[in-house]
Amino acid sequence: MSDALLTFIGTTGAALILFGFYRTSIGRWTNTSFWYELDNLLGAGLLMIYNLNRSAHISVVLDVVWVIVALRGITSIHERRRLSKKHTKVPPHA
Repeated sequence: MSDALLTFIGTTGAALILFGFYRTSIGRWTNTSFWYELDNLLGAGLLMIYNLNRSAHISVVLDVVWVIVALRGITSIHERRRLSKKHTKVPPHA
């Protein structure tokens, strides 16, 4: 992989994570929003690619944990939405 592409991948990953942090800090997103979790997932995934190519193994471990937490957050959001829809169904009129 070329250095320019690798730098782009790493910079984009870091920017995504910082963007999510910023949006959460100013109250635009919550730490339980789908977009926040997706942003973290993509950012950590890109940083993982960058760090693997740079042999930054300790950072890769951090990125893997970050991805796992973001995936868990996304599945949790999906589960909450599913349960919310299940409990808000209006029963048919008799």
